[in-house]
Amino acid sequence: KQYEYKFIQVPVAWNTQDHFPSPESRVSFDACKDVIENEAANGWRFKQIVIPFCEGRGVGPAQCYQVIFEREIS
Repeated sequence: KQYEYKFIQVPVAWNTQDHFPSPESRVSFDACKDVIENEAANGWRFKQIVIPFCEGRGVGPAQCYQVIFEREIS
């Protein structure tokens, strides 16, 4: 079997003063759920969420979620 993968970036809401998730972080999580449901409806299977550090920013809070999907290539 062969698979293809899709990566969708969802921004994370942070309180920039104290580096804790802001109240809007719930919006970020709900956005991830919406992405997962939409992609599943299009035949993609949710695989994983990764929280990477953004390039060029060094150490600090992550700026996004990477939502990863896969589907079998027929």
